[in-house]
Amino acid sequence: MLFLPLLGNIIFVLVYGWLKLDNEHFPLLDYSQWTSLFLCVAIIRILWKHLRNNNQTSIDAQAPDKKDKYGKTGLSKSFSLELKTKLEYLMNTKQLYLQHNLKLDDIAELLDVSRHHASQVINENFKVNFYDYINAYRIENAKSKLSTNNNASQSISDIAYECGFNNRVSFYKAFKKITRITPTQFIEKKAA
Repeated sequence: MLFLPLLGNIIFVLVYGWLKLDNEHFPLLDYSQWTSLFLCVAIIRILWKHLRNNNQTSIDAQAPDKKDKYGKTGLSKSFSLELKTKLEYLMNTKQLYLQHNLKLDDIAELLDVSRHHASQVINENFKVNFYDYINAYRIENAKSKLSTNNNASQSISDIAYECGFNNRVSFYKAFKKITRITPTQFIEKKAA
């Protein structure tokens, strides 16, 4: 709010200077008064822009726009939804998540889009990153296998590998992240 006192002072100095003019020069301003007038207008414009930019920045900080991340990618909402449907179909029919070395590039190639657009489809439509998206399918498959594995014919590690995980540690982390319990606790809960 430095703007208002400064503006008041500038106006006071200008009016005071103009009132001191002789009557014969009153209709016209001399060089020094024109200079001060132009300087005053320039300062007011700079301050106004500064004040307006500060207000815009505070509005942006209060309500961040969710579209900024993908605002200029060129992927329309309708095409994104079409790719989402295609991705779900591929995941359910081809069970891509069972591939141990599945990468975002593989998904992008199957969807026939760039790696960035494939990531955008997953992030915007499922609200998770690529790895969490794939692991969710893997954990659902593992939960199904753990539920039907009544006689413990397979170890938890074997089921983890069958579901697409490369190691037991990453399986346990993903399982706990998604279900909030360990695979062993899940088995015990199903048995009870």
